[in-house]
Amino acid sequence: MSDRLLTLGFALGALLAFFYFFIGPTGARGEQASRPLSSESQPNGYLGARLWLESQHVAVHSLRHRFDWLESSGVVPKSGNLLITTIPFQRPMRRGEITALRDWILRGNSVLVAAGLDDTPEWAIPETDTFGDLRDVAGLSFRDVTPPPEKKPDGKPDSGPNAEAAAGLQRLPSPKRGVLRPNGKHPLTAGLEAVFADSEYPAGKFAAVTPAGSPMLALMQDNESGDGGLWLTPLGKGTVIVSAYGSLFTNKLLDQADNARLLGNVVERLVGPGGHVVFDDVHQGAADFYDAEAFFADSRLHASFWWIIGLWLIWVLGGTRLPLPAAAPAPVREQSFMTATGNFFARVVDKRRIARRMMANFFNEFRRSLGLPADGKPLWPWMRGIATLEPGVLERVEALHARIAAGRRVNLVELHNRLQQLRKQLQ
Repeated sequence: MSDRLLTLGFALGALLAFFYFFIGPTGARGEQASRPLSSESQPNGYLGARLWLESQHVAVHSLRHRFDWLESSGVVPKSGNLLITTIPFQRPMRRGEITALRDWILRGNSVLVAAGLDDTPEWAIPETDTFGDLRDVAGLSFRDVTPPPEKKPDGKPDSGPNAEAAAGLQRLPSPKRGVLRPNGKHPLTAGLEAVFADSEYPAGKFAAVTPAGSPMLALMQDNESGDGGLWLTPLGKGTVIVSAYGSLFTNKLLDQADNARLLGNVVERLVGPGGHVVFDDVHQGAADFYDAEAFFADSRLHASFWWIIGLWLIWVLGGTRLPLPAAAPAPVREQSFMTATGNFFARVVDKRRIARRMMANFFNEFRRSLGLPADGKPLWPWMRGIATLEPGVLERVEALHARIAAGRRVNLVELHNRLQQLRKQLQ
């Protein structure tokens, strides 16, 4: 195996490990669809509803903070407001938000909840905590009234495309139309004949359970099941309206049947003087505060990551090679040991002391041969009496000795060479 293929293998392994631990799998089905945001112009967005309300001079606000912001910000009035929220949430509520929202409603505000119960919009996949979100926001619980699957003449369950889609939660061949019709006369359903909804995925049928000690009115009923599909319940001075369909007021359905008229009736009846219509965008992923989950889910981060990885792979494969195997270290010899020891002492011992010792050793070498004490004293008179000695060499050694005696530093290499030259002439 070549060095480059081995490098590529390790690089890909490191890439997969980094991706698994820091990025993780992405691309869930629900993330590919537009979401019910007041700034979203795609089919599942609420931009059409927002622009229509603004054209009617209704004060509209996009909520991009937690629910406790409604009371503390001072941007919206204390009462007379309508909050439009869509369930299931992408960003779950915190416990403190539930109490803050309940208190906000009790003070005279209203909430319109579009819940994906009888429809399963494409943005609601794969979120599944619809009932928990509804219980926290509206205080309502629901029972399943889904009819059993139809059977073929032979008595076996239907195995058509819709049944197969329901079994695997696969997208339906075409959206299933849901219809709500008024259940008697009420100001909120005045002028309505039918309201449409679409479900891109299989969905069941659910009916609200009347909360203990609190009245609940079914304003509209589902055309297929005959059970309620739009409920109203008072809460203190406020009102909670829950729709069993989550797609009623999206861009793709606002102009269908009487959907826009229903929204207009709710705004007209529940928004007080100076009140605002507040779209709950924060729990659908749009926030003004830092959100780590949104940061790591941002497609721009993923694109930047893959660009960096691509450039890194090009650099690894094109500009680097694995190092050659290191040669076995040479065995330690006596000379190497002495060299290393000498280098160590040369670095830590003062050079002036070394120079004095070199001069003393030189003189003692000849003092012992002359029978004199080895005290390191100079032998200049004896050396001058040797006729074969070159005067220039002796004079230079004397000059170096004088510098050493005065405590000055000298070049040790030159001192060694001069002493060696003088030693050869004296022997």
